[in-house]
Amino acid sequence: MTPPRIGGRGNPSDIFAVQLGALNLVTMWPTFSENVFYTSLNKTIYWINVVILAICTIALFAKAILTDDLVDRSEAMDIFTLTGSALYKMVFFYNHHEEMKDMFECGLQLISRLPDKWAQYVGKFSVLHCSLGFICITFWGLCPLFKWVFGETSLGEMKLPINVYDPFASEGFLFSFFYLVCYYGLVSSAHIYMAADCFLFTSIHVANGSLETLNKMLVDMAVEKKDEIQFMDVTHERLKECVKLHTHTLRYIRKTDKLFRSMILADVLHAIISLSFAMLQATESKGIFEIVKMVVFVAYCFVHQYLNSYFGQHLIDQQERIYKQLILQVHWADGTANMKTTYRLAIMGFRQPVKLSAWSVYNLQYETFLEFVKSMISYFMVLIQLKDESRGGIVI
Repeated sequence: MTPPRIGGRGNPSDIFAVQLGALNLVTMWPTFSENVFYTSLNKTIYWINVVILAICTIALFAKAILTDDLVDRSEAMDIFTLTGSALYKMVFFYNHHEEMKDMFECGLQLISRLPDKWAQYVGKFSVLHCSLGFICITFWGLCPLFKWVFGETSLGEMKLPINVYDPFASEGFLFSFFYLVCYYGLVSSAHIYMAADCFLFTSIHVANGSLETLNKMLVDMAVEKKDEIQFMDVTHERLKECVKLHTHTLRYIRKTDKLFRSMILADVLHAIISLSFAMLQATESKGIFEIVKMVVFVAYCFVHQYLNSYFGQHLIDQQERIYKQLILQVHWADGTANMKTTYRLAIMGFRQPVKLSAWSVYNLQYETFLEFVKSMISYFMVLIQLKDESRGGIVI
């Protein structure tokens, strides 16, 4: 298999260089290398990641099941959904790389049709997004060390960075080993999320750029009529070009939707469960480091879900705007029969915008984001009520 090129002056795949590099760093995107040693190393790292994330996920779930304290359970559940969904995303990417590559190459064909400077900041945005996520989760992972260094807790009272079930009551070297494993699983999970985000966001941005070009082409059709016959011929040719570009863009959007719908669903389930329990945990946080850890985590989870909705909503808005332009700008009434047929095909294709979604569960748009926020707050209030009842003598 020939790998998609990354880098090189004037290479369309430059737009995805940072995103593919981030995916490759956690073995979500195969190396496509013919070097046996490098390929074996990549597979070894992949299986190490799978094992560590699986162990962390199982240990977190065991902790959530075995504890009777709701707050203690919340400390396990908010990260359980993170490591579990991250494990799913990594395995899904790795085992569907042929479909991902096909989608990627479909998007590359649209790069030449993007407006000038449309994608000049996608690399910087991806670096910023990954960096902020890494900083956020690194602070979480090092929080027990900070608490010990600054005297909030003693060395003997130090906890692991995630609330896993520890049947050995580990101390000394064993505790240090478990700490590193938990820290690695935590950081890997965050990086998997950020890398998948950047790839999805860039893919949507490319589709939006293609739709922006399409919108400009339709606006340019509203020109002064000089020669009626020549004008209609030119308009018909432009309309056919618009239909061709729109067909390719829709194919790209549908490929993106098909591949990411299960990961979007994993995102939503993680966000609702994790944020609800994280906010409950935040109400019980003691000390500046615990408070900052939870506030930053909750805030960035909100940002993550908002960005999903922002890019998805922009995609919907672009398609709706093009439909309006098609009605307003194209002079079809006096056109030939062939032109009217092309126009009808265009109208049918533009009428219903294609949405990125987790099947019928969740669409990437502002409306469902607001519903998500309302649902999450409702679940949080239920957890608060259960916590109060448990402290009144009812065991949860």
